[in-house]
Amino acid sequence: MDAAPVPRDRTTRRLAWWSVAALAVVGLVGAAPGPAAGARTLHLDLRAPATVTAGVPFDVTVVAHARHGRTGASYLGTVRFATDDPLVRALPARYTFTPADRGTHTFTGVTLVGPGRHALAVRDVHARRLHDVDRVAVANANAAVEGQLLSEFDPVSGGTVTVYDAVTGLAVGSGPADIEGYYYRITGLPAGDVKLGAVVPGPYAPDFANDRDTLEQADVFTLQPGTTLVQSWEPDTFGPYLDVDYLG
Repeated sequence: MDAAPVPRDRTTRRLAWWSVAALAVVGLVGAAPGPAAGARTLHLDLRAPATVTAGVPFDVTVVAHARHGRTGASYLGTVRFATDDPLVRALPARYTFTPADRGTHTFTGVTLVGPGRHALAVRDVHARRLHDVDRVAVANANAAVEGQLLSEFDPVSGGTVTVYDAVTGLAVGSGPADIEGYYYRITGLPAGDVKLGAVVPGPYAPDFANDRDTLEQADVFTLQPGTTLVQSWEPDTFGPYLDVDYLG
């Protein structure tokens, strides 16, 4: 995916970075600054797509610029990424530039999940002044799941179904199983791998698809943008199957 840089002056970049850094204090991913040599003649440029789809991986490029707009081919710093998306699925690992990079490196697999406009930041871990922030609009993937909530193969009413990101374990959507009393349809979900779980008030144990006891054990299902994953009873595509145990 081609990067679409957004023009920003130095003040905007500085304020945007510290906005992300402040969010890191309450638990988001942040970067740790430190000393570095030769940083005064360089600045970092983060190039990200202007718009991405929730749950769909994309690429970003970091360029070290020297004076007069030239690429800082000798840059060998270590960079780290941060975002204010609380549902972020994947950020690049800390990376040290090599001579072969010649000041430019493309990172793959960045995956934002929360719809809306989010800050994506990069910083040299040893040089406080080497940082940049880009703004990325995350579009709703409009994925959905639908099926039925059962107890010992019989319909059960009053339950709630929750969809979890299979990578982070974070809830990305939920809804009642109240269509005709026990069917559910949950919309507005991100693309990618998810797990499902259900709870029913009363003497019922929580259940996770396909009939697993814990979220960690739950089967994984892959959602595609703009499509609905419908519960299947076919052996090759079985699930999502939710059957809560009656404890009474």
